[in-house]
Amino acid sequence: MKKLYIVRHSKAVEMAPDFSDFNRCLADYGRQKAVSIARHLAQDLDQVDLILSSPACRALETARIFAEHLNYSSDDIVLQQALYHFGGIENALDIIAHVDDDVQTLMLFGHNPTFNALSWHLCKDFREGMPTASVVGINFKTSTWTKAIKKGGSLQTYLTKRNLD
Repeated sequence: MKKLYIVRHSKAVEMAPDFSDFNRCLADYGRQKAVSIARHLAQDLDQVDLILSSPACRALETARIFAEHLNYSSDDIVLQQALYHFGGIENALDIIAHVDDDVQTLMLFGHNPTFNALSWHLCKDFREGMPTASVVGINFKTSTWTKAIKKGGSLQTYLTKRNLD
């Protein structure tokens, strides 16, 4: 069985005229929100085999917070430029398809609207939105990532700050 966790970055600082979108890091509230969600997820998730993250500051900070709470070394987070500039779910599906099949539990950290569309595409019983710091966990009854993205999966978890309160 394959497990995929799609995590939208937490709340970032607002845009400023002299600041690039790529360099926007987490706001204080965003850090707190990510910690809260990560702690909750850690209660049910035994192991993560691979974390892939957008290199944008807000996504990478979120990935590092989750890694800390999931006993995954931040040094092992793999940056994927394509997770910042997607160009649609086709690129996201391609990234997943190329993950080694030894990886059972995969986490992706990135951005909307692609992550919401990806969640809907891979899990027909998920039709919610993905606010900042949300997590969509999908189980796939297959042994390969290529088959997983073709067949789709079932919703295992949907976490947001709102549904933890």
